[in-house]
This record gives sequence, structure tokens and C-alpha cells, in this order.
Amino acid sequence: MLQEIRTKPVETLVHRTDSIAFGRFVCPASHPLFRDSGPCSYHTFVFPRTATRIRLAEGPSFVGDPTTVLFYNQHQRYERAKVSEIDACDWFVVADELLLDMIAPHDPAVRDRRDRPFRFPVAAAESNVYLAQRRLFDRARAGPIGERLEIEEAAIGILAAAIASAYASRGDGRRRRASFVQQERIELVKRAIAATPAASPLLSDLARVAGCSQFQLCRCFRKATGMTMTEYRHSLRMRDALSRLREGRRDLTEIALDLGYSSHSHFSSVFRRTFGMPPSSWRAIP
Repeated sequence: MLQEIRTKPVETLVHRTDSIAFGRFVCPASHPLFRDSGPCSYHTFVFPRTATRIRLAEGPSFVGDPTTVLFYNQHQRYERAKVSEIDACDWFVVADELLLDMIAPHDPAVRDRRDRPFRFPVAAAESNVYLAQRRLFDRARAGPIGERLEIEEAAIGILAAAIASAYASRGDGRRRRASFVQQERIELVKRAIAATPAASPLLSDLARVAGCSQFQLCRCFRKATGMTMTEYRHSLRMRDALSRLREGRRDLTEIALDLGYSSHSHFSSVFRRTFGMPPSSWRAIP
């Protein structure tokens, strides 16, 4: 059974059952809790809605952004540094036994380290997983969405997919092939792109940020992330589009231009390719 959920001043609990709870974290960079909000209270899944640099205590530094899902073990200490003006994210906590059952198919030894079930701090959030998470979260915030069983099954499916993504990316050795220096360069470039995803930087500018040649940057970025820099930028824009399409009834052309696209048709084409539906269909979903 899930333990009592205690929220911080910048958090809101959205839904809870005996097995699962999820909520929202919204903290401006100017807030006292932004840099250090204390150790993680629970074993927690986090789906960022904005970009933030995360530095784990005695661990790596990386960019947490809407293309990723983050995993925090209970009592994990970490600090933030600003990329976006606000750290906004959705978090999920599940009962301990349920969490172990979800991880065990990928890592049978997880029950021997119950205090640190998550081996990896970050993984890719595939477009279909991110879309499903946003749909569940937005529906829950809007009001009752059906039986508790429906909510629990949907949430567990999303979180299980996130765990599978974490193990799959390590299983193919993609991240292990990137050296520490290469990974630091990639994180610098991700921060530069995530800070202003609507912008269209030159490859030469990003290579200067990384301190390497343009060819080396293209090769290393794809090797480390599984996508090109253009695909990464599109992914950030598309996840931002999900929120913008829910905010009032703004004209789609206006949203497209705000996100950095030259036209409504270009924006719609990328959105359909990413999420399998036109922007108007996402906007129409209750």
C-alpha cells in the first residue's frame, strides 16, 4: 500500500489511490526551493514539462527536459540550475512492491536493493509515452475520469514503458559508447537548444558551444541521444505544443509561429508525424 504523500509548497497532489499517486511540481527559477528542494521524498518518476539542469549528489549532471523521464530514488539529493525560467514537471509515485514488480522483469536483482530500485537517473520519453502521460494527467486535473482501476492501469502502463526505455537504451550500449567528455559536450548543446527551442541556431554556433568540430558534434549527438539536433529541437517544440493547444483557443498559425515554424502546415505536419494526429484532434480531446 502506498504510504502517506506529503507535498512541498511548490507541489500539488492531483490524484491518489492505494497503489499510485501523481501530482504537479511548478517552481520558478527565482523561488528559494528552485536550486535545492531537499532530498527526494519517495521513489519517484518525473516527466518534465520544461528544461532544467540536474546535478545529482555524487552522480552525473544532465538536462532534464520534455524528451526525458527522470528516476529518483528515495532520499536522493540533487540540485537544479536554470535552463528554462521555471521547473514544471509531473511526478508519479507507486507503492514499493508494485515498483519492484515493474522493474524485476528487466532487473531481477532489484529486490536485493529495495532502497535504490532505480539504476538509471534518466531515459528517453518516447512520443507515445509522453502523449499518454499528458493525456492521463490533463484529464485527471480536469475532474473525475472514470473508475480508479482505469487510472491505475493507464498510469502503470506509462511507467512500465518508461522503465523499459531506460533498460533498452543501456542494453544496446548507446550511452556507454559516449565518453565522459563527449557526454559533457552533448549536455552543453542540449542546454543551449532547450533554452530557446523556437530559435534556429547555426551548426557552427552549437559546435562552438560544444568546443568541437561540426562533424564531431553531429556524430556524437546522434550516437549519445539516438536523434539529430534537429529532431531533438522538434521534440521539445512538439511537447510544448501540447500545452499551448490546451491554453484557450489560440489560432494554430499563431502557435506555429511562436514555436518557430514558418507556417501552420509545417507545424501540423511535424505534430502529426510525432503524435499520429493533427493538432486539432489533440485540442478536441476532453
